[in-house]
Amino acid sequence: PARSATSDVVARAGVSEGTVFHRFKSKVVLFREAMHFDPEQLPQLMGNTIDGIEQLEIREALIKLATGLLDVGRVAMPLMMMTWSNPDECGTQDEKKRAGYREVTKRFATFFEQKMNEGKLRRMDAEIFTRAFMGSIHHYCMTELTQQNTGEFALPEGMFVRGLVDLFLTGAAPQQEIPTPAGSARRLVRG
Repeated sequence: PARSATSDVVARAGVSEGTVFHRFKSKVVLFREAMHFDPEQLPQLMGNTIDGIEQLEIREALIKLATGLLDVGRVAMPLMMMTWSNPDECGTQDEKKRAGYREVTKRFATFFEQKMNEGKLRRMDAEIFTRAFMGSIHHYCMTELTQQNTGEFALPEGMFVRGLVDLFLTGAAPQQEIPTPAGSARRLVRG
């Protein structure tokens, strides 16, 4: 889609540029207001996606978590991109924001660690699981935003979420049968 000049936007809205920039001191402030999104709330919004999933079956919990993160990402990603491309106007990430992201990462890792302790996930580094899971969501949001979910990158959200959860629950290594003593059940393990 073509970009609209400020003059085009205000003409369509029926207001003057002066009115817009009197109310909104910068394009970034206008953008944030138009999106109804406060970037200071991003860590909390991300953390909220984990609320209420602790008691769900693991597959359902991961699907709900991924879907919630995608919902947050669709709103946050354009603002994050604007912030990264305009650091002078948007400011840098302060310690409060960094602490918020560390807290979200810790909260997710704690959730995954709990599921490992319950035997719902195999034992591994919970922070690596967290970063890989969140990174996959971030990449999907970024691709959806930059490619507009068209052409060779088109991948419906439901298909992505189910595939991601399957990958995390079953791994990518082929399953191999292990010989067991006669009469006992055979089990599958990762190679």
